[in-house]
This record gives sequence, structure tokens and C-alpha cells, in this order.
Amino acid sequence: MPIHFARAIAVFSVFTVVASIDAAAQASGSPSPAQSPKQSIDLKVNADHDPAEVTDHLRESVPADFLRIVHRDCKGDKSCESGSAITTLARTDSDPQKTALRAFATATDFYQHPLPLKEFPLYSGLVIGDNETIFAMRCRPAHPEAVDAVLATWPNLFRAIERDVHADPARCAVDAASGTPDPDLQPFCFAHGYADPAGGTVPITLAATFDYAEQAFDAKHEQIAAWLKTKYGVFPAFSGLGFSVKDSYYLDADHPMTAEQMLAKSVSPEYVLRNVSLKEAGCSCIAVAPYAGRGDDPIDPEFISKAGGAGECKAAKTLTSAE
Repeated sequence: MPIHFARAIAVFSVFTVVASIDAAAQASGSPSPAQSPKQSIDLKVNADHDPAEVTDHLRESVPADFLRIVHRDCKGDKSCESGSAITTLARTDSDPQKTALRAFATATDFYQHPLPLKEFPLYSGLVIGDNETIFAMRCRPAHPEAVDAVLATWPNLFRAIERDVHADPARCAVDAASGTPDPDLQPFCFAHGYADPAGGTVPITLAATFDYAEQAFDAKHEQIAAWLKTKYGVFPAFSGLGFSVKDSYYLDADHPMTAEQMLAKSVSPEYVLRNVSLKEAGCSCIAVAPYAGRGDDPIDPEFISKAGGAGECKAAKTLTSAE
């Protein structure tokens, strides 16, 4: 459990952003934040804004501009290669049990200095194969309530589950007493049972949340863990702190990390959005098949906006050229 690094994460994140912004500013020839006047409108993670203010903005309020990367081995499927098969933020299936309720995304403001493809997914705990087609989405919903985006913390996740499942809380006690819990109701009851009382000691207050969340991954709650993976894309690498853990794609008992490593790699803010159509989410999307040197090309939000379809995914020749 990552409880023992939770207290330091907020302070650490500010220093991480400072360092990354300074590095980006030097690379672009722009002045560092200390040399630029502070602005309060349209916060961006770039050389013109105070990094502490940007971090506060991205965590205290929900942004309206998101980046999401999906990857898939199309295996010659033309609808996949063209992007036309991608119509929603996350997986949809004819079987409702296999359809996702939520999708993870990061804040576009955090990547205004575009990273190359070989680096960008790592910050979200992803690994993209050389033979996989990528689908890069920039989403700016005209009606934010449609995506119901929240910072990906455990408290927010539990509240989102209650909103998404729409069950009667009174059913939980009856279900628990039955001796044969309803697998479709269990996730709602688990989320509904979470409490978040205020406390005066950070480690103790956070420990209560992580002790509760830990149960979702124990042997007694395997059905809840499976539901979280399918419906929310939540795996054991999910920190529940609002940060994705870099390089956590292969995290398991055979590839563990220490708390120190998890802390150092908790950099990029992450959010969970309701799984709606690309149109409802205000997404521009590009589908980019493998090509030589793709990993060195940038995931550029501006290019995605220009080359991508409005509410649909369009094929682009490369990450820098539409045709």
C-alpha cells in the first residue's frame, strides 16, 4: 500500500513540476517561471506561469481540456486503422458487462510542451507496442457535466461509482445478509460504505481511506477488483492520489516498487471521465499507425486539434503530418 508516501506527495508534486517546467523552458529557449510575470487567466503548464499555481489549479478544480491515449493492435482491421472504430472514450461492447463506465485522461495544460510518444505514455503508466496503432484524443467538452470529470482520487472514485450505478442503498444491507451477494450490486455497496471524516493529522486521515480502498484488492473482494478493472480501468497500479504512477504498467508481485519509487514517479495528474461518445466529450482524435521514428515524434495537443476529426477519429499519416 502506498499510504506511507501519501503525506509527502502534494509537496513533492510541486517540486517535480518546477523541475520539469524549468527543463522545458531551457529546451525551448523560454524564460523560467521565476523570470516571467505571473498570470491568472487560462493557466498553462509552461514557462509563463508559476508551477505551484498550475498544480493547485489542476487539482483544486477540474480542467476542461483533456488528453487521452488509446493503443490497439489493429491486425489489418481497416476500421481500426482508420480510426472509425473508435467512437467513445473507452470500450463499449454489445455485452453491457464488458462496457466501461469511465475512462482515464490527463490534463492538456500539463503537456503544453509536447513530449515524444516514447515518453508520454510512461507518465500515465502505459506501454505502447511498436506494432500498435495509437489513438490520441484531445477532449474539450462543451458541456462538462456530460463527462462528469473528477480528479482520480479514491474519495472521488467512490462517489462516481455511486452516481454511475444508481442503486438503492437500502438494498446493501439486504444483500449482505443474504449470504450470496449480488456481484452487480457489490461495487455500489462497497463505494457507498466509504466514509471520509475530516481529521487533523494527515497520515491518520489518509490511512483510513487507503485501508478501506485496500480491501478492493484482497482475496475476499475479487469480484469488486474485476469490476473496477472492466468498468473503470482501475488496476493495482492506481494510486488514488490523483497522480498516475510512471512506469507502473508491469507493476505486480513479480515487478514491485518501493514507496520511495512510487513517490518519485507520481508526477502526472489524472482524471476519470464518464465513458461517452467522442462527440459528447468534445474530442478531436487521430489514429496513427506504426511508422519508422514514430516514438520520437511529439504528442502535440495542437496538432491533434487540427488534424483530428470533430467528435470522431481520423487517420493521420504521422504524429506531425495529417497526410
